[in-house]
Amino acid sequence: MNRKSRFSNTALKAVIIVCAGFVIGILNNTFSRNGIELIGERGNKTVSDSLIVPHDYQPDAPEVVNLSQALESFKSREVVFLDCRLKEDYDLGHISGAVNLPWEEFEEYYPQLKSSLLESRGIIAYCDGDECELSLLLARELAELGYENVKIFFGGWVEWKKAGLPIEK
Repeated sequence: MNRKSRFSNTALKAVIIVCAGFVIGILNNTFSRNGIELIGERGNKTVSDSLIVPHDYQPDAPEVVNLSQALESFKSREVVFLDCRLKEDYDLGHISGAVNLPWEEFEEYYPQLKSSLLESRGIIAYCDGDECELSLLLARELAELGYENVKIFFGGWVEWKKAGLPIEK
């Protein structure tokens, strides 16, 4: 084998190794809970004014708030944030100060929270993000129980965390 073909063979192997490493890295980042955003702006984080609403949202449902409205309510400390996810997810991380009221275990959790919810000036229900409709279901249930100032933050945990806003574990 001559010198030129050995170099070509080595260069080809190096390119294959680099490409395989790149693919493995991208796949790892995509499926990691702590993956970094590969597309979009990084650096200064701004709060979005866009409103996330699921495709089957009905106008008679409780009001929907966007991230900046949720943050404004958070800063005022006049509302209770209700995390509708299961306790295991809540324990992994939630909006700072949020109370866990899992929709799927409503009957078990609600009696313990009823009095504090009645005393609150408002409620914002959230879950995992725009793919999750547990906040809509919980907000409807609370509205049927007579709570008047119930809102839904469909961006939920995903949007809040992505914006770098206060969280707890």
